[in-house]
Amino acid sequence: MGEIKALQVPTLASYLMVGSLVLIWGTTFLLVKFALEEASPTLVAAARVLIGGAALIPFAVLTGRKIPRGRGRWIGGVSIGVFALAVPMSLLAWAQQVVPSGVTGVYMAVIPLFVLPLAHIFSPGEAMTPRKLTGFLIGFVGVLVLMGWETLTAMGSANGLAQLACVGATLSYAIGSIMTRRTPETDPIALSALGFVIGGLLILPFAIGAWPDEPLSMRTWAIFLAIGVVSTGLAMILRVTIITSVGSVFMSGVGYLVPITALAVGVAFGGETLARSDLVACALILSGLAVASRRKSL
Repeated sequence: MGEIKALQVPTLASYLMVGSLVLIWGTTFLLVKFALEEASPTLVAAARVLIGGAALIPFAVLTGRKIPRGRGRWIGGVSIGVFALAVPMSLLAWAQQVVPSGVTGVYMAVIPLFVLPLAHIFSPGEAMTPRKLTGFLIGFVGVLVLMGWETLTAMGSANGLAQLACVGATLSYAIGSIMTRRTPETDPIALSALGFVIGGLLILPFAIGAWPDEPLSMRTWAIFLAIGVVSTGLAMILRVTIITSVGSVFMSGVGYLVPITALAVGVAFGGETLARSDLVACALILSGLAVASRRKSL
């Protein structure tokens, strides 16, 4: 399969890339909410994958990237197409018919719940430690507070099923992160382009079937371009670069920060409300991130 690249120590560039992803993904949920006012969930998900691929694949070709070779790299590309694109984006778009954009963003904090044990088993150099476990548990308590008791006891309702879809999306992202980390060293843009080819082929038939009879407005097309080119294409390059350089556990820290951004954006621009418990939960999530990412004292 080839040799897996050794992890690097996070640099300023690593933190800047993570910060960019937090801002991009934190605003994406509200944009998806606006797109769903006119388009179906299937079409919204397909637009993200297909438009993102239409932007990234030509860029990869024009900059001389070669198609990744080898079984291990192709497994990585297929994993990206399935677990980081087609499956989670379809689940999230479907869920957002019911779940508010801020709450959908909160579920991204569940990604470390799945990444940490998976990384401990499958990803070299990312073993679970007491410090990481403690930070995760603090952050997980924050997620439970943010979800609220009513949500936790209503999983059989339409709202509960939609939130289970969100959980399924986070599990898919976690699997995609681990599989990407296990991919032999390769160009992240080329690997991302391969993932978009696979994801696009998977979702294209559904996009054709979901095409509306009435033409879409310019507003919806503008949202499609934003969530396709920026939230999906550019974000995938950043995501793969982070995972292949500093690891999936470091990348999972995005899952703690995206909910806070999504809640803030939803309140400021989407008319969503922020309860006092939300603030408590955000504080717990940030505390968990700080504990999990703190380096051992010399």
